[in-house]
Amino acid sequence: MPYIYYTRVAVLEQVGYREWTESLGSDREWLIQETQARLYAELQEVAARHNAFPLAARYDYMIILAPNVGEEAHAEILEVARSLSKVAVRMASSCAETPLEAEARALKLLKETDVGGLTYASCPGSEISVIAHLDLNNITGETRNTGVIRTYHRILDLTGRLSRVAERRGGVVQYLGGDNVLAILPTINYISLVEELLQEDNLKAGVGIAKTAREALKLAARALHDIRVDRSKRITAYINP
Repeated sequence: MPYIYYTRVAVLEQVGYREWTESLGSDREWLIQETQARLYAELQEVAARHNAFPLAARYDYMIILAPNVGEEAHAEILEVARSLSKVAVRMASSCAETPLEAEARALKLLKETDVGGLTYASCPGSEISVIAHLDLNNITGETRNTGVIRTYHRILDLTGRLSRVAERRGGVVQYLGGDNVLAILPTINYISLVEELLQEDNLKAGVGIAKTAREALKLAARALHDIRVDRSKRITAYINP
């Protein structure tokens, strides 16, 4: 019987976020964006110290990739969110073989978590992070020729199509700006999913597999760099056991 690896996802909720935004009146969007950016920046900093990685998702809900990040580190991340959020916060963390299922389990726990609290589910096996850094070929030249808005719309369309492919297999896709798209992958059969993702467009992918999200991201970036140097490959994967 093959060994089962798991990945961990935490869900951070800003409770009553919509009501807060509506309380600001009509001239509010600049303040909402400023507040969101400040919280996201601080969460990136504290999460990086613990080798985790936040995804903005909807901002009222934020996803944190957190394999092998313990309960105390989760509590510190939650405390930073509490100190900056305009509303109360709560967080839950769980694991599964796919990030989508891990998120679903965390969300179920979140509904039972007191406002201001943290629920941390233990994992029945070893935790890892599998992340693909996807790159759209020649997007810089295309931007100069067709414009920022058109290429931005193309990337948004691509991200939507990649999301639908990944979701069928339990993966999660996140657009990070520029031409940077991440695919957070299941712990099994991940290369076949990357191959399926690359059928969607003129893409290449560096894949990182490691015990933490930060290390997996580093390996994925290194793999993508090596693809750019050696143009004979579309996928390169590095593992830090």
